[in-house]
Amino acid sequence: MGKVRLAISGTTSLTHLLPAPITARVTSAERIKDGYERRPYPGTDLGRLIKKGGSLPALKWMLALGRPGRPAPSRVLIAGCGTGVEAFILRQRLPKAEIVAVDFSPRSIATADRLQRTSRPKRPITFLAADLADPGLAERTGGHFDLISCHGVLSYVPDPSPVLKNLAACLSPGGAVYLGVNGGAHPATALRPWLAGFGLAVDALKDERRLRELLGLWDTLHDEGGGELATMSASYLASDICGAHFNNWPLDQWRTAANRAGLEIAGTDILPMALRLTMDRDQHRFFFPGSPGEVAARMDQLRPAGFHRIMLRPVETGGLIQAFDRTPGQSVQWTDLYSARFRKSNGGRTMIVVLSCAIFHLRLEWTLTLAQTKSLLQLIETGVASAADLKPWTRTEAGRRLLWLWSALGAIAVNAPTRA
Repeated sequence: MGKVRLAISGTTSLTHLLPAPITARVTSAERIKDGYERRPYPGTDLGRLIKKGGSLPALKWMLALGRPGRPAPSRVLIAGCGTGVEAFILRQRLPKAEIVAVDFSPRSIATADRLQRTSRPKRPITFLAADLADPGLAERTGGHFDLISCHGVLSYVPDPSPVLKNLAACLSPGGAVYLGVNGGAHPATALRPWLAGFGLAVDALKDERRLRELLGLWDTLHDEGGGELATMSASYLASDICGAHFNNWPLDQWRTAANRAGLEIAGTDILPMALRLTMDRDQHRFFFPGSPGEVAARMDQLRPAGFHRIMLRPVETGGLIQAFDRTPGQSVQWTDLYSARFRKSNGGRTMIVVLSCAIFHLRLEWTLTLAQTKSLLQLIETGVASAADLKPWTRTEAGRRLLWLWSALGAIAVNAPTRA
């Protein structure tokens, strides 16, 4: 039995013993939505947020792995746009594209609309309040997107599977999905139980002052340069530290969820640098002939990431270099992510190729036969090579392994979509 105080005539009150009110159970999804309604993410200071550049990876990397050899995307979906910062940033990078931005928080969409009226881009962005898990998402947005960006969203969705299936259904032929999600080493994984040990409620941002004081202590004890959590915005703390639900998953778990939706990993932003660490002593041979997704997941098991930036594309036929022996119609794309320089060696009997990637600050070199050099030059010039063009590589184990390594590094895209 609970006590309910009833006010009468504004001055007199009577206390009656009445049955306690029955309140419906609030789901974690509803609590998450309520949190974003109260604190729209990532904020409303559009100029400052755009100047910071947002959290998206380089667009060149996204397109090189997700849409190798294809023109710039004409339709883009921002799945979980918040107050629209990433949509505005992509508008600058893709001025001619039609951009649709969706979020389940009506207040965030209203904020994005207001910011757009203030900034007045040359081509307006379509902002929609919609649930990414709604089976009618493709119809609501128009579907047929060449690029979908879903950054910092699925880590807070209780069940990401329906969303991933919807995103796959929204793709145009040859389209790609960028996914930014929390990893097993995300700070909240250890931070939340640590905060709870001090008696702080971590299911919602309530005592912000107490939280910031404890985060200051955390920052003092963690001086690896991972950022000052105590100085983060309230909207960040509410979503990334104190929230109703978290999916801080290892990469293999995200990979499994994507595969079930008909998507495969084309690469991650960590994979090229991680592979570089294994190359001096030829240790990358242990990963051969795994797909980029398999290799990245194995590396994540050893060195868990706090955040995954993943490029996904629809599952194609196979994905391994050896498949060229069985399916001659498959091809390889040069992604333009790396520049190539050549110089003669061994008296002109071999050539050294130097591949450089400005995005990852990588410089790598290999010794090639003259036949391999000719094949590579043709690939770079035309942008695509058939199985027949790759015979100087595929006829030997060493050649196949090098093509495999370039695929994992993102220099070439194996089994790139060829549908119109």
